[in-house]
Amino acid sequence: MNKVSKTILLVLVSTAASVLAGIGIAAYLTIPSIPLISEGDRLLVFDPEIGARANPSSHARRIYPAVANRKTFAFDIYTDDRGARVDGPGQRSPEQVDVMVVGDSFSWGYALANQDTYARHLARELDTGVSNFAMAAYGTTQSLQTMRRNGGLTPKLIVYGIIAHHFERNLMACLPSYYPFCFDASHVTWNAAGEPYIAPPQSNGVRRFQRHLSGDFTNPVTWLTHGIDVIRGRIEYAQDTYSTPSDEKKEEALAFLLREMERSASAIGAKLLVVYLPTNYYSAPQGLQRVIGDTRLLDLTEAFQRQRDKGTNLYIVGDGHPNQAAHELISREIAKYVRDNGLL
Repeated sequence: MNKVSKTILLVLVSTAASVLAGIGIAAYLTIPSIPLISEGDRLLVFDPEIGARANPSSHARRIYPAVANRKTFAFDIYTDDRGARVDGPGQRSPEQVDVMVVGDSFSWGYALANQDTYARHLARELDTGVSNFAMAAYGTTQSLQTMRRNGGLTPKLIVYGIIAHHFERNLMACLPSYYPFCFDASHVTWNAAGEPYIAPPQSNGVRRFQRHLSGDFTNPVTWLTHGIDVIRGRIEYAQDTYSTPSDEKKEEALAFLLREMERSASAIGAKLLVVYLPTNYYSAPQGLQRVIGDTRLLDLTEAFQRQRDKGTNLYIVGDGHPNQAAHELISREIAKYVRDNGLL
């Protein structure tokens, strides 16, 4: 081997080493571990339209280590053949259901058994069938798409649990996640004519998340391909994080999605009820009143604040999601509204 060949080889080897070191740093060494142990089936599967949806006919168990003022806790997630949350294994969706619940982790029932969620309480309160298609991290965008996807159940009432953060989530290409890389999802954007529409996810954030959570990178090919994918996800995450849509755009996106929800509900003969679920007892954003229009809105801020003033805590300590008492309250308030307004 002559001197030129040796030099070329040395450059190639050093370049490859630098690239591999860069992948190791950007995709592995600077990604923090997360306080989560996942057992059983995968909770989510990739959906090219929505980004992520519940894994049908599955059983996943999530375990969260103790933090200050909170003990270790775990909860099981069972789904039926459509991906709706259910009490135990082997259950199938009915041919028809009276009430469909959509929303995010507040409605899905983060940290709770299905029996303790407001959707399940509501089924008992109203003595009727309720299917819970909510999912953690969802916004209005994914709730609308999930509602359309399961319209064949012909519900009479659709309950959408909205939280303040949905204003932001509806425009986010990367939904909230434990990792600093993109958990890709559908999102509202605008075409050249200035008209809003729903754009599909940019890439497969579910696979990216699940591979990293598994921590199994002993296969060199997997290490390399996943590392490159994580770097792509970090770039997507940075682009999404540093974009700052105006309040006007957030309200326009929500107004568009609520109109689509109303239209889709009417198409299957259902009524739509939007339920505002307060975060840390805070009131609903003023923009919600500006965009709600003729859509039915049940704002639970006062109901939460009354319980707080009585000394009842309605949130999981050190977390912020509604606890068991909150879900019972939510179901009572929704059931009362449904009865008072003849929605079923």
